Amino acid sequence: MAKPFALLRSSFPFEMTMGMRRVTSNPVDIGFGKEGRVHILTRGGLGTEVRVINWEDENLGTRGEGKFTWPASLLVDDDEMLYISDEAKHSVTIMDKDGNIQSTWGEEGSDDGQFNRPSSMTFDSDGNIIISDTMNHRIQRVTREGKHLQTFGEFGDGDGQLNMPWGNAVDEDGNVYVCDWRNDRIQKFSADGAFLMKFGSSGAENGQFDRPSSVAVDAHGDIYVCDWGNDRVQLFNPEGRYVEQFIGDANLSKSGLTYVLANQATLRLREMADLEPAKRLRSPITIKVDSDFRLYICDFGSHRIQVYKKEAYPLSEDQIAPPLRNPVLFTT
Repeated sequence: MAKPFALLRSSFPFEMTMGMRRVTSNPVDIGFGKEGRVHILTRGGLGTEVRVINWEDENLGTRGEGKFTWPASLLVDDDEMLYISDEAKHSVTIMDKDGNIQSTWGEEGSDDGQFNRPSSMTFDSDGNIIISDTMNHRIQRVTREGKHLQTFGEFGDGDGQLNMPWGNAVDEDGNVYVCDWRNDRIQKFSADGAFLMKFGSSGAENGQFDRPSSVAVDAHGDIYVCDWGNDRVQLFNPEGRYVEQFIGDANLSKSGLTYVLANQATLRLREMADLEPAKRLRSPITIKVDSDFRLYICDFGSHRIQVYKKEAYPLSEDQIAPPLRNPVLFTT
């Protein structure tokens, strides 16, 4: 999909809530399979495993119970094989959709192909894996079998340097975006690892971050950043200009509604409560965007997935005026 010259941004409404505490406890990542299966990686709380639900929010069971210590990231490929990084084991485990372990690769160390607390993973356009080698302060590209292909980044706070990189994403041009966690910024690299751009600084204002944990890029080139410490997700245009933020608008999921309706005490508590805080994000940790411009937020502290859907219209150069010196937006 060719990136538009500009966008008419109409809205980005909340669409749905998925999961609940007794199923998707402390979700850290999400991936999508066939036949409506949704795989959700959970960590701590009620279980460290992959929980499977569907779009009707039905519980389809668990996968990988007892196989992981401190999992951080989940990828699902076209064959519905699941790739799970484990920070504590310094490795990646591959299992099929039914939870059968196929292979494990990776070991602790600082040589190429070794890891120190690997976290976020993303497929590139060739099906290889970009992985944040967090405590080695670098990014590695490996094959799905774990063969080393590329390393870039080093410890520091200069351009192209990293301090505990976490989330990463790849755009349609092969550029790599990295959440530079301890430096409270996002860096963009070319496919060969050359520094291209950075944005963000420490703080709670628009465009600032408090430990950014995940990044995603949609087909328009828009950049989404999970601002973990500020309990929000921020949206930026392709040049890194702040556009808007998401702070949480959750309703009861289908599974949550079923549970609440069966519990008189919970019904009374909700009837008496201020529900505003219950809508909001709490320590959101990972985000994903799909080809339909849906934004999925793993709302870690509230044990659910919040889903938004973008409404925007591509514009050509002849449809929009040149940039203005002092822009002020009024609704019309």
